[in-house]
Amino acid sequence: MKTPLSFIFCLLMISGNATYAQQNAYARPSKSTTREFIETAKFYRINRDWNVVAEFKSGYDEYVRFFPVEVINLKNNQKIKALGLDMYVLGMKKKKKKGFETAWIGLDEIQEFITFIEKHILPNLNLKFKKKSSKFIFHAKEMTMSYSVREKKRRLTIDMNNYHLVDGVGNTSSFNFWTETQIDKLPKLLEVLKKIK
Repeated sequence: MKTPLSFIFCLLMISGNATYAQQNAYARPSKSTTREFIETAKFYRINRDWNVVAEFKSGYDEYVRFFPVEVINLKNNQKIKALGLDMYVLGMKKKKKKGFETAWIGLDEIQEFITFIEKHILPNLNLKFKKKSSKFIFHAKEMTMSYSVREKKRRLTIDMNNYHLVDGVGNTSSFNFWTETQIDKLPKLLEVLKKIK
């Protein structure tokens, strides 16, 4: 009697662990090829052109800036191109906790990002619904961008996948930026992306 019960218990444990792992596969932090390159290089240089920037701002003085970069391993002179993303946000209790982080989007993800904006966002900038909504989502290794339309409201949301703000008592909030007034700046982001290729 012990053997069948033990066997069933083991099967339930294995099944539960597999389901948990599957559900949390996307929750694990993921590094872009650019971050891996930077972490591998002991000495590196990042070149940035401050004239080529797509910037989105919120009413709370939060911002997100996208910019092309060239990263050089100073030891072996190997170079890669990438997209940098600076985000400055306020935490859960506005103006009490502030955060600044940089994420990277590797060259291997740039063409998919361009395609997402060209084929799914720009043609739908004037999309309107009646009692309906729609959301378009691009998930990169270090960033997630979504464009949502609910009736006549449009919203652009950008999340850093690997970072969180932590307040003094251990509460966390994500690095999340959203705007409803800066959506018309998306063509500028496309321009920045195309300069990287």
